[in-house]
Amino acid sequence: MKRQFCGPYDALDFLENEWPNHGVQHARAVQACREALHHPAYASSARNCFRAACSEASFACSEAGNPGSRIEPKLVSRHK
Repeated sequence: MKRQFCGPYDALDFLENEWPNHGVQHARAVQACREALHHPAYASSARNCFRAACSEASFACSEAGNPGSRIEPKLVSRHK
């Protein structure tokens, strides 16, 4: 099942309410997403932490953005 995340709020909601396991990378991603909500400059760090958490949970994760767009890329996660 594919999931699409439009930013740190969407990712944080998924991490806190639907995530299957809570490891080290999960905790880092939760903290990074919370920080990105208060400081938009941290969005890139939150995205990297979210990707690491996906790897830890055996989710495939890829970015799907609009070429030439200034909108942050969206992360798509699906269980392997």
